[in-house]
Amino acid sequence: MGGGLPPKRRRMPYGMGQVRTGSDECDLTFTVDLIGVRRDATRGLQAGDVLEVDLVAGAGASTAVCRTTDGATVGALAAFRGLVSLLGCLGQGVRFEALIEDVGATRCTVTVTRAEA
Repeated sequence: MGGGLPPKRRRMPYGMGQVRTGSDECDLTFTVDLIGVRRDATRGLQAGDVLEVDLVAGAGASTAVCRTTDGATVGALAAFRGLVSLLGCLGQGVRFEALIEDVGATRCTVTVTRAEA
C-alpha cells in the first residue's frame, strides 16, 4: 500500500475518442489513434494524407483497418465509442476515409469521416 498521490491520467487532445454523428447513423466523425501501427506502412506518410477505411472479416469477428491507396495496412480502428456503428455502416457498403492528423514510426492519429459519394 503506497501512500502517494494516484498517478495523473494523461489527457487526450480535444476531440480524441469523441464520436459525433450527423444526419443519419452512418454520418460519423471521430479522431483516434490506430492500433497495431505497422512501421513499414507509415514510411512516407505525413499529416494531411488520406487513408482508406476497410472492413476485414475474420473468424467470427470483423475489424476496421486503415490502408494506403496502394493497399498497405497502416493499423486498425479499435476500442472506441462508435466502433459498432462504424462496423455496421462499413458492412452496409458505406465508405469512410481517415485523414492523418499525426504520424510517426509506430503511431498514427486519424480523423475518420464518411467519404464523399
